[in-house]
Amino acid sequence: MKKNPVGKDAWIIIISFVVSRIIVGYFGIHFGYKALFQYWQYLDVETLRYNLLRGVWYDHAQPPFFNLLLGAVVKLSGDGAPFVFATIFKLITLVNSLLLFIILKRLTKHQYIPLIISLLYLLSPASLIFECELFYTEFVSMLLLTSSLFLFRLKESHSWKNCLGVFIPLIILCLTRSLYHVFWLACIAMIVLLYNRKKPGFNKLLLCSLFSIIIVGSWYFKNYIIFGKFSTSTWIGMNTARNVFHDNEITDSSRIEAFEPFSKISTYSSFLSPGYEKKYIGLNDLDLLHEMKNDSFINANHVGYIEVSDKYMEASKRFIKSNPVSYLKNVMQSSIIFFAPATRYPTTEKETKKIKYYDVLYSFNLSHFAEGKQQRRIGLTVSAIPKILIYLYVFWGIFIVAKRQRKIDLPELFIIITIAFVFIVSSMLEHYENMRFRYEIEPLFLILLGERITTMLKAKQRQEFSLE
Repeated sequence: MKKNPVGKDAWIIIISFVVSRIIVGYFGIHFGYKALFQYWQYLDVETLRYNLLRGVWYDHAQPPFFNLLLGAVVKLSGDGAPFVFATIFKLITLVNSLLLFIILKRLTKHQYIPLIISLLYLLSPASLIFECELFYTEFVSMLLLTSSLFLFRLKESHSWKNCLGVFIPLIILCLTRSLYHVFWLACIAMIVLLYNRKKPGFNKLLLCSLFSIIIVGSWYFKNYIIFGKFSTSTWIGMNTARNVFHDNEITDSSRIEAFEPFSKISTYSSFLSPGYEKKYIGLNDLDLLHEMKNDSFINANHVGYIEVSDKYMEASKRFIKSNPVSYLKNVMQSSIIFFAPATRYPTTEKETKKIKYYDVLYSFNLSHFAEGKQQRRIGLTVSAIPKILIYLYVFWGIFIVAKRQRKIDLPELFIIITIAFVFIVSSMLEHYENMRFRYEIEPLFLILLGERITTMLKAKQRQEFSLE
């Protein structure tokens, strides 16, 4: 009987996963459960455990899905929640690796490339670190990979399963990560429909796309009715200010930009309208009106941050208008940080140090040897160069092939648009978190990399054959 190479390769991935995670545990890298209590994005644990649906409904700061997931695990697993979370998040990495392998196998038809690239993702220091963080980073990757897989499957069949497989992950994505706006979803839906307008399954795709936009848009509409914001997060002003005013210290305490964004709400008392909180009393006081959550951590879900964020956005616009060069300088820094090693992400630096030399070797993370702010900047910039060159190589190759063939397939276009969207938005609105933004979409880029390498190898084989 002929052996199944796909099954063999899948087992290699699974065994590599098990062995590598045992080794990582030996180095002292373990799941960080404290994030459930500390991270700004999460509701008070008491809300998650006892008042989940009300808490999520009146959450203006974050999309609902991840808090629902957290609350469900906390409710169902009780004292076993840390173990359950650790298991789930590690399995997500394994699922991502297998999804990446399946997509590359379907796309490249190559014997070795799918396995090699899948192992590169599985064994990367960033994967080892982020799967131990109680955050949605790798969960976002899984949703993007799942949608991509079904986009590839659309080429074979426009079944309900494939159509829903494209859009359901995108619905969950938009309701998990505020970066993926409903307008981004509408753009993706329009492109999918245009590519399939003459296909027999067009009506199924049309219904699925409308369904997805209505579901996601309804949450935006809910937030507009309750909080006056057509968004899944009211933090955009504070996020923007972190980038705009980086390296631009303001000392005038009468201006809100003189204070660090995401400070305690009492810091902004002089900037808040009197009685702003009155219309929210009784809705969900624990999360909307308490300054601290879980006794000792900043409650960034406080309703006062809506007005604070608006004022930061106004200040940011004024500064950009009067100092465009300074802002563009920060955008440039952010765009470079986008390609820096993801292991340099602030909340994971402590764990990364435990595998310092592996990270240096694998990720070229020279910032490990930096001392002080200026050296760290230089280290991050130099460390970003290999990733920048690889991205340029892949995208230039895709451009050349698309120009020659006068077309680009839908899954590849979806990936390119998503990568470009995340790069542009994160560079403009975020600072020093962009490496995590890139890591979330890194599996999508690895799909393009696998395709590019396969195309190059085939071209080389054809050239050698013609010479013979």
